[in-house]
Amino acid sequence: MGCGNSRETTVSPRKTCMQPRDIEDVQNIWAIVAGQKEKFGVFVYNKYDRFLSNEKEVRKLFPRLVMENGKEKFSVNELELRRHALLVMDGLGLAVECLKDVDKLRHFLHIVGVRHSRVGVKSEMMMKLYPATEDALRKLLGRNFNNRIRRAWRAFFDYIVDCMKTAMIQEERNACREQMKSMVK
Repeated sequence: MGCGNSRETTVSPRKTCMQPRDIEDVQNIWAIVAGQKEKFGVFVYNKYDRFLSNEKEVRKLFPRLVMENGKEKFSVNELELRRHALLVMDGLGLAVECLKDVDKLRHFLHIVGVRHSRVGVKSEMMMKLYPATEDALRKLLGRNFNNRIRRAWRAFFDYIVDCMKTAMIQEERNACREQMKSMVK
């Protein structure tokens, strides 16, 4: 499948850059992750916690997960962390299942992107979750985490983010149009 460059000005997601071997690698690794997806997801979000420490705007997106205890102090509700991590891992699993049907995958990611947009997630925040995901894969796979696996998962993650960003941009544009229409009335 071909690759295009993703830009903020376009609203058409690129086709996945993943080769059949990449898809197979992602699906094989997901088979391992799926057996411990809650543990994997919690690890990702605990790594992401470092990001939450530095990004107050992101903490505001998780009102049930993050409790502010002062200007720069916060705590994490562990039950909500596990719930959210499992929700994200279930979505990731569905995306893995759809890898061989790009239209179905794109449709699913569009829905997820719209939902994220509606709760205030900014498109530039999406990629910030990847380093924690890669760390979790590295920890889970140990010596089996190699450059080929890293590249396949990075291409998969990039595609997820690209599709979600496209949906988020479209949703923002639609919201602006609706706001303009209501102002004209």
